[in-house]
Amino acid sequence: MKEYIAKSQAETEKIAKELVQKLRGGEVLALVGNLGAGKTVFVKGLAKALGIEDNITSPTFVLMKIYQSQHKKIKRLVHVDCYRLEKTEDLTEIGLADYLNDPENIVVIEWADRVVNLPKDAININIDYIEGQTRRVRVS
Repeated sequence: MKEYIAKSQAETEKIAKELVQKLRGGEVLALVGNLGAGKTVFVKGLAKALGIEDNITSPTFVLMKIYQSQHKKIKRLVHVDCYRLEKTEDLTEIGLADYLNDPENIVVIEWADRVVNLPKDAININIDYIEGQTRRVRVS
């Protein structure tokens, strides 16, 4: 496990950018943290590192948004928010399985602790509020 302390949103985004450099494509990133911990800020950092210029917002009401990437290998960032997830079948209904295991995609799941049967090789990212803008980010 790698642990970081981010003292600002910019530092949280920088940690995400560092992670992108290690990704090959096809990964699932499982984000866990309380409301306001910085999960969406982390996703914004991922998006910037992938050359995505869209305004990244949490897909709380639609569950999933797909962004086209400018990265040479990773073509899509699939952003899933399970905060309002009522049952795991909802993820099947929105077609998430179509994006899993595709080497051209990175799937990022916010509130991943609400999902059963995450892929065993998912990269777990826990973001904890410490105080003010300071967050602990643990990647395992």
